[in-house]
Amino acid sequence: MKLGAIVKKQSIYKNTVSVLGLIVILISIFSVWYFSEKANSYAEPQEAVIAIENDLLLIPPYKLNDVALFFFIKDKNNLGATYVQKGLLGWKTDILTWSAMDNNRNYDKFNGVQSHGEKLTFGLIKYKEELIVKMDENNAQLLLLDVMFPPKVVEEYQLEDLCIWYFENVTVPKGKTIELINNSGEMIDPISL
Repeated sequence: MKLGAIVKKQSIYKNTVSVLGLIVILISIFSVWYFSEKANSYAEPQEAVIAIENDLLLIPPYKLNDVALFFFIKDKNNLGATYVQKGLLGWKTDILTWSAMDNNRNYDKFNGVQSHGEKLTFGLIKYKEELIVKMDENNAQLLLLDVMFPPKVVEEYQLEDLCIWYFENVTVPKGKTIELINNSGEMIDPISL
């Protein structure tokens, strides 16, 4: 055999080994990603939230297409929120954020404002039909907690007449005021961010 033919066979052999090695590495990387992603993905959005923190009272405002929003009460005295996104292998939750609720549920007026990232601003207020939570021309969405849960849960978590108000996908710059207004247009309580 000629020296050129031997060198050519060795070169083909090295290229084949290199390609096979690259394929094995890519399959390994894909396998690690797939199993990691699968372990953190769930069939339903609420399962993804409960997998992170299993002692939550979930308050689901909506599930639209590939996104779900959840408010929650943790340890009966912390109100929080999270988004859940649907990925290739199932639902995965965003980070959970929460802060303490007033132990006496003193929410006749604003008692703090919470945010979850830059796209969700929310809080609690005692629900009265004549009141509106407003920022500029945007009315807040309201979730009436005492109609969402059975009376036993409402009593256990002290949710009587409480509602969550929230603004979503509304830029809330520092210095902006959220207003509690009655149906006559009078401002009852402003809160600056």
